[in-house]
Amino acid sequence: MFGHIFRYALKALARTRVLLFWTLAFPFMLSTFMYLAFGNIFESTEQFHVIPAAVVQKEASEIFDPMLSAVSGDGDDALLSVTKVEEEEAEKMLEDGKVKGIIFVDRDAISLKVKENGMDETVLQMVLNQFLRYKKTVADVAVANPERIDDVIASLSSQVDYFVEAETSKGNQDDTTNFFYAVFAMTCLFASFAGCDRILKIQANATDLGKRRGVAPIHKLKGILAEFCACELVQYLMACLLFLYMQFVLGIDFGTKYPAILLLLFAGTSFGNMFGILIGSLPRLGEGAKIGILISFNMLLCVLADLVANGIRALIERHLPILNDINPAALIVDGFYALNIYDTYHRYLGNVLALCGLTAVCTVICYFLVRRNRYASL
Repeated sequence: MFGHIFRYALKALARTRVLLFWTLAFPFMLSTFMYLAFGNIFESTEQFHVIPAAVVQKEASEIFDPMLSAVSGDGDDALLSVTKVEEEEAEKMLEDGKVKGIIFVDRDAISLKVKENGMDETVLQMVLNQFLRYKKTVADVAVANPERIDDVIASLSSQVDYFVEAETSKGNQDDTTNFFYAVFAMTCLFASFAGCDRILKIQANATDLGKRRGVAPIHKLKGILAEFCACELVQYLMACLLFLYMQFVLGIDFGTKYPAILLLLFAGTSFGNMFGILIGSLPRLGEGAKIGILISFNMLLCVLADLVANGIRALIERHLPILNDINPAALIVDGFYALNIYDTYHRYLGNVLALCGLTAVCTVICYFLVRRNRYASL
């Protein structure tokens, strides 16, 4: 009987177009739109790139030339990519967007010309400000102690160190990836719609099919488990397809810990399915009311897990951490984050066990809600 219910539940789920849209098509479309909107934000605003600049130098400078060589070397520590050209060509390069700014160097003055304001232009201004400070120091030493001028220039040139690159984690540091973690959380929670739909099919006071199944000689727990297994198989496959699409088609970096990711998706969809079965088992509520509860809860939990704004989950973690501990969407997002950032599995396993615990609680409550249902009239 278990196998019979399982097979027919699979067929019913495959034919329910509304469920297929919200649990398969919608997450694919949402992740695609997010990628188009946020895909290059990290590279363009947070990740450092060597800044191209043109230098128009009318006369050599004993201070500026060593400093320019220090910040525009050929190694990985280079800050600028400098091209020395004439003024007319530099203006054309700036207009065409080939350089971020033009540095004009003369014996007595140094100036910067930029086309727009941004991070790269700010860094160029910082370089020039540093040069001006060095120049003033050299001028003061030349007046007070001229015999030490060569030592001061050498010392200042050797101190040009604008940044030090240090690896704090091997994972993806892009904050916008949290939005895609939240899409996975939403997909797992949307599995609740399938679970609710299937539990309604075994309730005699909800559907005609439920009336026929209510008089069938089958244990309620066995029927619930068969429906759950069918829903879980379908929803888990959909979540896996979404992961493959994001990882290998969109090119989003979720790391390479694939077995752990698949386990996290399984725990997430398991909770989503059982949560839907639990809500569908609530007495004295119609189908519309139950769907409304699921939509409200799912969206609220996903919003609290950074689906619409990055940083909400971190804010809750600082002020009310217990809310993240019982929010399945936050547990899923944090599970992905832990896998991508940390080398150990301690935090990840805590999230998976919490999801399993919430699923077990929903299962027990659901069983007690449906096991002794009696109807005076159907």
